[in-house]
Amino acid sequence: MSRWFLLCLLLPYSCVVTAQARTDAPLRDLLFQRASPQLRHILSNPDSFHVQLIFTTITRDSKGNATFRDWHFNTDRNQYFNPASTVKMPLAFLALEKMRQLKLWKWTPMLTDSAWSRQSAVYMDTSAANGLPSVAQYIKKIFLVSDNDAYNRLYEFLGQGYIHDNLRSKGFKDIRIVRRFVSMSEEENRHTNPVRFVQNGKTLYSQPAVYNSAAFDYGKRVLVGHSHWDRNDSLIRTPMDFTKHNYFPLEELHRLLRSVLFPGSVAVKERFALQEEDYRFLYRWMAALPSESDHPRYDTSEFFDSYTKFFRFKDGRRKLPSHISVFNKTGWSYGYLTDVAYFADFRNNVEFLVSGNIYVNRDGVLNDGKYEYEETGYPFFREVGDILYDYTLANAPARRPDLSRFREAVSGLGEKPVAITRGDTTRKQLALVFTGHEYADGGKYILETLKRLGVKASFFLTGDFYGNPSFAPLIRSLHADGHYLGPHSGKHLLYCDWKKRDSLLLTRSEFEADLDMNLLAMTRLGLPEPHYFLPPYEWYNDSIVQWTNDLGMQLINFTPGTRSNADYTYPEMGKSYLTSDKIHESVVLFENQRPGGLNGFMLLVHIGTDPRRKDKFYFQLFKLIRYLQLKDYDFVIVPRLLSAQ
Repeated sequence: MSRWFLLCLLLPYSCVVTAQARTDAPLRDLLFQRASPQLRHILSNPDSFHVQLIFTTITRDSKGNATFRDWHFNTDRNQYFNPASTVKMPLAFLALEKMRQLKLWKWTPMLTDSAWSRQSAVYMDTSAANGLPSVAQYIKKIFLVSDNDAYNRLYEFLGQGYIHDNLRSKGFKDIRIVRRFVSMSEEENRHTNPVRFVQNGKTLYSQPAVYNSAAFDYGKRVLVGHSHWDRNDSLIRTPMDFTKHNYFPLEELHRLLRSVLFPGSVAVKERFALQEEDYRFLYRWMAALPSESDHPRYDTSEFFDSYTKFFRFKDGRRKLPSHISVFNKTGWSYGYLTDVAYFADFRNNVEFLVSGNIYVNRDGVLNDGKYEYEETGYPFFREVGDILYDYTLANAPARRPDLSRFREAVSGLGEKPVAITRGDTTRKQLALVFTGHEYADGGKYILETLKRLGVKASFFLTGDFYGNPSFAPLIRSLHADGHYLGPHSGKHLLYCDWKKRDSLLLTRSEFEADLDMNLLAMTRLGLPEPHYFLPPYEWYNDSIVQWTNDLGMQLINFTPGTRSNADYTYPEMGKSYLTSDKIHESVVLFENQRPGGLNGFMLLVHIGTDPRRKDKFYFQLFKLIRYLQLKDYDFVIVPRLLSAQ
């Protein structure tokens, strides 16, 4: 059987055996030879269970480039299944893309107003207790627990016409997303309410109510079952009509997932216009489990870890092993179950894609809530998932994949977040880190010195700094030269008390608004969204670390031990003042006398200082960098320094 499966890998699609529904013999044989009697019964009765499966094997070349081979079982885009919550996945991708186009940060608070419908009150915000309403927060909820309200909010933000125009422009032509997950008529679903993005009470972007007048092709009637219950709780003894429901063929869902997990594998026009930080954010929450979310927190007796992990795990509420992550989106409704998933096994370095759906409604009555999810549906996904995983493990390619991109995205999930203050102490690398708020007098000299010595550095600057027009040429030059640019707060606020570090001086919403201002200023300059955040005054507590983590970012700080960060002092400060010679001496002394020297160090200096300091330390940078280069230190930007963290 395995030889036959592998032979077909070399014969492109020569194993198709049916005209309409596509079945590839190797996958069919693999499933039937390993199936239990119950699974064999399901696979042998496609008219009853409407099973469709796509299994994708992945091989990598010497450069890590992936090659994909799709194997089908009974896939047929003409065989309707209700996609249920899987339609939330494309809306998540489109919403992030739209935020990029609008140059808004994904965490910027989003408010949905009431304008056109008696039912629009449903969309007034009720989620503030679980985090300020934002595109990012809604996406988290969609992937964590398949939240319907979050989907409805993104539907409002995007609009029915926008959804279809953009998906079809990417090649997804046989799709239809025309309904919210709340009782509304076809006409009501064409309307969307006004949406505003706000920051500290100021409206950054306002989108009016929109109506989609485009026609949809409802020429093919779709009738399911023999009876159904209507919205008035009356039993109607006719099939349920799905003609005007959402529709998304399994092949399209499978390709959609691949386009985001492996954007380089599809044509440029088929990709979503996302940045690397968007992909990291998506991967993290596509794989995260409800118990791994701190904000919002979920009742894990209801939302157990495998709540949205159908393949392999939901049946019996099985626990996911710590070395396996599943990046997926599920859907369940009207007796239809669907899962579109990518499996990454970080211990064994194997991977595969699998998508599937099944219909489990023995009595043929729809909308009565009586479906065989537990008895038939979830066991089906468990067994098929186990068969495909075992096959992948047994036939792993000699060249194992580099899964670091996905591993890094999920790192730290379920763990208490910590601030990172040092990189790998076994590598002779360090990061030169500059912070700035109101002064930039050293900018030009620093830029020229780094260029002259071939050094890349990291600059963490406040929103006020990024928003200062006189600093814009310097910022553009730093970015053009390949230096890392990150946030240092919006207004350089003090987050917690100097003497009572546990005492916060601002609320969570004020912190988020401050950081929002910082990142929005970066976005408006066309800078990529950063992952690392260095807090103002380099002062923080556990709450700030947690809040930063909840926004998908990592809080860092300078490595203690030297006095490089004292370059902001001036003589009027008395005993706190340090001359540039003393600062330089502290760095050299630490490097010479401490085990590991400056390995993994984040050495902090200011890009500008108060005019009252005449003795500018940045004028000693050339001497300091050359000294450390002669000691064989490699200067790297923060993301590279912390790449193994």
